[in-house]
Amino acid sequence: MAWFRLFACGENFPVDIDGEVILCGFYTTRYVEAASASEAEAVASELLFEDPDLQTPPGYEEYEENASLRFEEVEQVAQPIDIDDNFSFFPMEEDEEEY
Repeated sequence: MAWFRLFACGENFPVDIDGEVILCGFYTTRYVEAASASEAEAVASELLFEDPDLQTPPGYEEYEENASLRFEEVEQVAQPIDIDDNFSFFPMEEDEEEY
């Protein structure tokens, strides 16, 4: 098994920010141990979709189907480093409605 660093970008996640639910995108970095880069993407994807910070607020489940996740970088590394694994959220384009 090897360690992989994955730089992820999510889009169209309904997120409760200070009591207001808006469609957000995010960037985050994750380290996972896996046998291959494709397995690392699968593991990281599962971890992200289960993350409490990305859980759909009650009443907004219909917007879950538009949420997407892609990995902009996947790199094998010698070992993980201790990083801030929080999210950097951004609002989706202005033509997207707030919910």
